[in-house]
Amino acid sequence: MGKLSWREKYAGILVLLIGIVFLLMQLASLLSNTSHPYSIQSGSLVIDKNELYSDIRTYSIILAGILSGWLLLKSKRAGWVLSLPILLFITAVLGIKTVEQVMKIKKFDNSLIGPGVGLLLLLLAILFLFLPSARQKYRVSKGVVLLTLLLFAALCGTYIFLQ
Repeated sequence: MGKLSWREKYAGILVLLIGIVFLLMQLASLLSNTSHPYSIQSGSLVIDKNELYSDIRTYSIILAGILSGWLLLKSKRAGWVLSLPILLFITAVLGIKTVEQVMKIKKFDNSLIGPGVGLLLLLLAILFLFLPSARQKYRVSKGVVLLTLLLFAALCGTYIFLQ
């Protein structure tokens, strides 16, 4: 494949950062956790189901984010296929949280600047991956886009199911 443009590097680094940020948040959660979601009581392993589902969801995003960002930076088609659902998913989650916040406060204030900037950065990365030069470089056909959308739907379904 050809040399990466700055737009593709931006998208790859953003997806990689998403995975790393989720990893750091998970490590902080594990180190500061005062409740014991996994414990041994009377010789039996006791697992909090909600915590297990939350961990599975988080670890899948960490793994997919780091792997897809790395593959995208290596100019692999699999990087494009895996990065786009991650970007779409994080954009959807951040968008929903932002709309919930707007509905709660019912006016614009400075607390919406952070989510707004985050949404802008994510939308730019999605747009950069859909540019004709990127689609041509990664040989993206309608079938690949369909696969990517199916992965996005699976990611959303898993996220909702493991809630």
